[in-house]
Parts: sequence; C-alpha cells; structure tokens
Amino acid sequence: MKVLVTGAAGQVGSIVAREFLDAGHEVRILDIAPPSRELRERCEVHLCDLQDRLGLFRAVEGCDAVAHLAAIPNPAHGNDRVLFGPNVLGTQLLLAAAEAYEIKRFALASSCSIYGFPFQQGRWDENTLRPQYLPMDIHHPIVSQDVYALSKECNEITAAMYSRRCDMATTCLRLTWVVSFESRRARRWIPHSAQHAKERPSRDLWAYVEARDVARAFMLALEKFETGHRRYVLAAQDVLADVENRRELIERHYSELAPFLSNGFDYDTYGFWDSRPAQEELGWNSRFHWREFVASLENQTP
Repeated sequence: MKVLVTGAAGQVGSIVAREFLDAGHEVRILDIAPPSRELRERCEVHLCDLQDRLGLFRAVEGCDAVAHLAAIPNPAHGNDRVLFGPNVLGTQLLLAAAEAYEIKRFALASSCSIYGFPFQQGRWDENTLRPQYLPMDIHHPIVSQDVYALSKECNEITAAMYSRRCDMATTCLRLTWVVSFESRRARRWIPHSAQHAKERPSRDLWAYVEARDVARAFMLALEKFETGHRRYVLAAQDVLADVENRRELIERHYSELAPFLSNGFDYDTYGFWDSRPAQEELGWNSRFHWREFVASLENQTP
C-alpha cells in the first residue's frame, strides 16, 4: 500500500511514517517543512502548504491511502484565523483530492480537545467546563470553547460527508495527550508530571497516549477499513498520575463525577476514557505506558 502521510516533519507524524515504512508500505510525505534525513532518504517528499490545492493534488496522485496529521497543533501556535485555514480548509482540500483520485482509505488525527475541556481559557473554578459523565466516550456532547476544538469538530463532520458522498472509509482518531517516550523531554517531564498529578485537576482527566501507539492505530485503520465513517478515542490503559487508587483523583478534583465511579466501568484498567471500541473494532490497545518507561530510566546506568 502506498500511503501519503501529512505532517511527517512533526514528532508524531514522523513516527507514523516510520511505522508504515517498517511494516513494508511505501510512504510519500507531505509537509510544509522537510522531514528528518532518515525519512528524506526513505520516502518521496512533497513540500507544500495544506491550502495549496494543486500541491495537494500532486501529493495525493498515485497513493492508496492517506494518514492526515498535518495541522497547527493547538491555539497557542497562532490566532484563530491563522489556525482555522490550514486545519479546516486544508483538511477539506485534502479530502477533495483523495476523492478526485478515488482513494478509499483516509485516517485523520482528531483530538479529545474536541469536547471543549483542555484549551478552555481561565483558571480552574466553579465555572470551568467539565465532563458531564464518566467514562468519557465518543458520544459525550461536544461543547467547543476554542477554534482548535472547533476545527476538529469541523474536520470530523467533513470526513463523514466525504465518506457518504464517495464511499470513502474515513477514520477519525480522537487522540488524548500524545507523548513520545523516545524524546529527551519525556525523560524529565513524564516523571515530574506523574509525581505531581494528584495535586491539581487535569482538564483531560490525566489521559495520554504514546506516539507509537498512535502510529499503530493509523496503520490498523488504513489496513482494515474500506468503507464507512468511524470515530475512536485513543487513550492509554492508564492515567498519568503516580497514585495507588486512581479513583481518588476524581473524588478529589471532580467530586460531582464521583457517582459515576460505581457504574460498572472498569476504571482500574482503562482510566477515565473509554477506548474499548478501538480495541474491539480496530484490534488496537495501548502497549506503551509511563510506569514501564520511568522504570527503564531508573534501571539505566548513570
């Protein structure tokens, strides 16, 4: 399978591209910036902006599938106008190019920020937007509070429309906080975050997913589905918090949600996000977890 991976100059996109290459697929890269030397040597590279319609059509031609990760990654990276163009119009143009070349497999990086919680403005108080129930799942109401969240909502709606119109298999992967244990920053940030997590509320309910698990979900989606529109939450079967009883996090910081802890969901296995549909339909599960990562750091020779 020849796969177009957009955003492969970024950390997560590069790992997705590598996952497809290592599985024996041919990869073409589209990004506004050059990817790593390794990927330049192993892949055909197209440099263009997501709003460059002709550039997108050239990049898509001859491919069998698209893994779309290119985007401005959060509101801090630009004002609303700057963000909305590439994130929303760029995705629509890419889907249109895929339709024109009769590509039937398209997976895109959505985000659990779509619900409105992670990037809402203001300090944590009684007015802070919170989940309506637990566990968080694909059916939870979307209450966008920022243009980044809105862009993800628009992209999912657009992908569903193209799936209906041209029988394209479109898969939206709602990613929780993506971390890469291969990065130098993770060596400092992960242990510190886990240690201090119980001291403060988490707007995304202490969820995370490792980049290699994200990459595997993209590959499973593009290999498996040939028709239909699907959405999945991707979260590690864990919480990024060094606590013995993760239920205490909810009781301490989200007391109004505490009654949901007795609703029969296996919070001790899955955390506070329901990724079971991804396991049941995609065959995906999280393989990389912060506790094993921190233990590996402690076992390394100074």
